[in-house]
Amino acid sequence: MTTPTIEDTINFIKAAHAGQVDKGGVEYWKHPVSVMHRLGSDASDESKLVALLHDVIEDTEYTAEDLLRLGYPRSVVASVERLTKPKGVTYLDCIEAIAASGDRMAIAVKRADNQDNLDPDRLSRLPPEKRTGDDKYRRSIEILTAALSGAAGEE
Repeated sequence: MTTPTIEDTINFIKAAHAGQVDKGGVEYWKHPVSVMHRLGSDASDESKLVALLHDVIEDTEYTAEDLLRLGYPRSVVASVERLTKPKGVTYLDCIEAIAASGDRMAIAVKRADNQDNLDPDRLSRLPPEKRTGDDKYRRSIEILTAALSGAAGEE
């Protein structure tokens, strides 16, 4: 089985997130696409797939096993699972676990996710009462950036 392409995956997330909108009322699938673009042009295809799929297990009926059956590499699915916040775990505890994992794809995608969540254009579409969490996302970016810097020094 061949690995789904970026285009295949965008079509998949459009279907998987069908009917979902973000807090600003925008079709949800656009957020993972934005996260993918934030990784930059040098990002590997596997990292781009992780970015596109990063909320699928958490926010849809799809499981890790489903993603494997669809042909996604085990490394991609493992990173997506790492990015899936377990119930009962605080956000920053989840971020610390991602940072400590050494999984550069997951760390980079989560940082890009946080950067997208803080994007001024995205925030401007939110009602004032939903413009919360800035400190949480900024702290997360600091933790993840430090983890990427440390991981780069270890290679």
